[in-house]
Amino acid sequence: MNRMLIIGAGGLIGGKFKDLAGENFEVFGTYNTHHVEGENMFHLNAVNRQETFALIRKLSPDVVVDTHSLNNVDYCETHREEAWSINVDGVKNIAEACKDNGAKIIFFSTDYVFDGKKMKYTEKDKPRPLNYLGMNKMVAEQMLYGLDINHIIVRTSVVYGSGGLNKINFVLWLIQKLRAKEKVSIVTDQKNNPTFVDNIVSQVLALHRKNRTGIYHIAGSECLSRYDFSLKIANVFKLDTNLITPITTSDLHQIARRPMVVNMSVAKVEKETGLKQDDVYTGLNKLKQQLEATNADL
Repeated sequence: MNRMLIIGAGGLIGGKFKDLAGENFEVFGTYNTHHVEGENMFHLNAVNRQETFALIRKLSPDVVVDTHSLNNVDYCETHREEAWSINVDGVKNIAEACKDNGAKIIFFSTDYVFDGKKMKYTEKDKPRPLNYLGMNKMVAEQMLYGLDINHIIVRTSVVYGSGGLNKINFVLWLIQKLRAKEKVSIVTDQKNNPTFVDNIVSQVLALHRKNRTGIYHIAGSECLSRYDFSLKIANVFKLDTNLITPITTSDLHQIARRPMVVNMSVAKVEKETGLKQDDVYTGLNKLKQQLEATNADL
């Protein structure tokens, strides 16, 4: 059986790979700051080059799924040295170790590599990031091209779902707030493609089975504002929409610039995998069923 190593198995995407890839792979995972239980789980700080090379040499995986990232946009803007070391140097260590050991790398990037000036973005569009996180991811993408390594780059957006150590993503955060009857202020002018994490994993595994390489946009089928997304979350989970107040980005005084509208085309990945992205209501209803089945206490 082929071996998969998941860098960042405690995160949302990494945890979902850990849950869903076991049928076809012998799965190994890494964690850094938050311990993940399991005999096939290993501590790894990807910034440590020697440690990274040693682990990948020891496990000899066929494919490495790199989900590790420092992705707090405002934090990256004010902690640039730390952000670069994790988001660029760490990826470089993993990628070069993969190349030395003949492993394929699947790397996760972001829609923040774009500036939001186009109506819709395809994989052929040139990145023009507005913030330091986006710049980090763009540089990491370019580094993978330059290494001439077997790779898939996944650009995704506003990922939600359950998995990993159940770290709070936007949907789970909003559910918690509304269940506690707390008022929240959500922006109306930042629009992206909310993406159900199960769709990401299914499509990536399909791409790998078909031996695809290159860059793919794997994101939700709908582009909508955080405010409209919030209303749909409240409706699916039967929570009070009156607690949600619309605001604009200027009200938040965010440190890092955000692209206002990034609508990513998913035509390429849907065509090559034959798998369609869920619309928002479908994804949220699947998440609701998962949370109910596990009696998740939000």
